[in-house]
Amino acid sequence: MTDSTAEGEKTVTAVEYLENQLALEKEAADILPGKFENCTYKLGHIRQAVYACKTCTNLDPDHPAGMCYGCSIACHADHEVLELFPKRNFRCDCGLKSKFGGAACELDMESKAGSRNDDNTYNHNFIGQYCRCNVQYDPEKEEGTMYQCVTCEDWFHEGCIGKVPPTDDWDDYICRDCTAKYPFVVNTVDKRFVLGIIESGDKVTRLIDHKKGPHVLDDIVTRETSSDTNPLKRRLDEGEVLEASISKKTKLDAELPTTTDAESKTRSNHDPKELHADKLKYKTDVFLRETWRDGLCRCDKCRHSYLDNHISYLLTAETTYEPEEDEDAGNSIFEEGMKQLMRMDRVKAIESTMAYNTMASQIKEFLTNFKDTNKTVTKQDIEGFFAQKLEERRGHKG
Repeated sequence: MTDSTAEGEKTVTAVEYLENQLALEKEAADILPGKFENCTYKLGHIRQAVYACKTCTNLDPDHPAGMCYGCSIACHADHEVLELFPKRNFRCDCGLKSKFGGAACELDMESKAGSRNDDNTYNHNFIGQYCRCNVQYDPEKEEGTMYQCVTCEDWFHEGCIGKVPPTDDWDDYICRDCTAKYPFVVNTVDKRFVLGIIESGDKVTRLIDHKKGPHVLDDIVTRETSSDTNPLKRRLDEGEVLEASISKKTKLDAELPTTTDAESKTRSNHDPKELHADKLKYKTDVFLRETWRDGLCRCDKCRHSYLDNHISYLLTAETTYEPEEDEDAGNSIFEEGMKQLMRMDRVKAIESTMAYNTMASQIKEFLTNFKDTNKTVTKQDIEGFFAQKLEERRGHKG
């Protein structure tokens, strides 16, 4: 650095600048690979990636709002946008009178005129908070792993959960608040379910893995009973072994039968009195292995419980809307510019090429002055050059 360079000014070489530009373009293509020409509003309430805008709402808890992928770019590109990840049964709020300060939607204002999204639901994610600790999420400072509950779709810190099975041994997670609200979800003793028990405090301290052996079920759940039926006993006509203990403190002599794929589809003859959790004795997190939906109880009582509580989406794999892939997302700005040039009218293409060559000559002349005087080119120098050219262009138009 020469004496002519102001102290503390950051300088970069032309090669470093180009490498940085290409890295930024690649990062943008990786993060935003889809087309953003359409708003999803007309698709209704669907499961889709949702975004909040801090610039428009200031994350006001009294006025939560969310938008689709397309609007997050087309309508809020220069705003501070928060990615909330997939949310089910959600319709885009962008452009609605009561949302985002009433700002218009650039993609589909006509369909939204006078509309409301009363069926949308919002949690604290829409004001930038996550987990039961209600921390304000900051991607620059966030450390550790967070897991999304498949039911409430909130995100939880691994440290706030407590003891967690090896991450390569399970696919999905249901938080303790949701198992307390919907205890019938853990009705089945199945090798695809790992229970995380919070015996004291607020973190998981004990894991119960049905794949690894028998466990004392009655130490975990309170089950409905009848005067003539052992609550853990299974019917002989179902082809299952009677290996239940009458004592609540005695372990099962053999692991209770797991739900097979065939059985999961024909559980209508299953007696709810035999295997229905009325409530959980402990706060319980559930870690779900591959094909875990096949392990959910589908007896008449449980099926009605899923329907009555509006969580029947757990019984079948969900579809999440994804925007159409943008084939040009991986191209650099230069490549896109050349592609557009080839599509232009020949006269306009020639004029554009001449304008480009003129600008290139002016930049070369500008940089030559620095070379001749042995000065370092700074960011301020470049910005000043283009600001001057912009003023000259405005002067010619005037």
